[in-house]
Amino acid sequence: MGRPKKPALMSDPSVKELFAVLKENGRDTSALTAIVNSVSAMKRQLSAASANLETVQRELSTMREERNHPMKTMLEKTARSLSAKIKGLRSRIDAVKEAIAGGCKKAVAAFRDTGVSALNHLAGFFHIKEALKNQRDGLTDAVNSSQASVAKIEAAAEQYHSAGRALKNIGRAIRGQEPIPDIKPNGKLARLIETPYRTEIAHLNLSLRLVNKALAAFDRLEKSAAKAAEAERPSACETMKQLQKQIDTERQDAPAKTKVKAKDGQVA
Repeated sequence: MGRPKKPALMSDPSVKELFAVLKENGRDTSALTAIVNSVSAMKRQLSAASANLETVQRELSTMREERNHPMKTMLEKTARSLSAKIKGLRSRIDAVKEAIAGGCKKAVAAFRDTGVSALNHLAGFFHIKEALKNQRDGLTDAVNSSQASVAKIEAAAEQYHSAGRALKNIGRAIRGQEPIPDIKPNGKLARLIETPYRTEIAHLNLSLRLVNKALAAFDRLEKSAAKAAEAERPSACETMKQLQKQIDTERQDAPAKTKVKAKDGQVA
């Protein structure tokens, strides 16, 4: 039985509210949209990868005639290993989704407390960069591991097929028959080698592209926040103007202060 479905990230009340606030105040939502959409799509890809593996494991368990076949044992082992990796990746992306929803909630609360200036520091509400980097590392490892497993399985399959062909040809030679060039591998095992594992790698590669897209969007969000913070900071020219205004004010007040002191007998 699969895990219960969680609502889409863009449907989360806090996420929807923050997007409404940003749009009402004329703020660019493209970076945040890219992050949310990439994370949501990554979750779908990992869910599909998990479902694909469940199908592989089910098919392997129903193969009675190949129960002790070495290829079946190898496929079962690699399927279990990859399933554990994907389970971890799904848990990580769930944590990222929760962090995004929580960040949206904090950003909306800050907007209500301090006003529109809170929107200038949007990236600071989302502590997801390290989590996304960890997800990228995990996906890279899963892709490399899957590719290595497929190569190992294919090499082993070729070895078994070559051995089988050699035995068949010995028998044919004894009977005075022509040797056969090749023997087709077992149909079910061949399908399990060729299709689902390559499908798995495709899901993982797409997830890897999505996490890189989310990281690039987060970089844009950080740069936008830095630019807004810079705009809030008074320029050197403005600071000089304020300082000169203060000096001029003090000069204007100086004669009046001197007269008061003279009147009190403090100045000759």
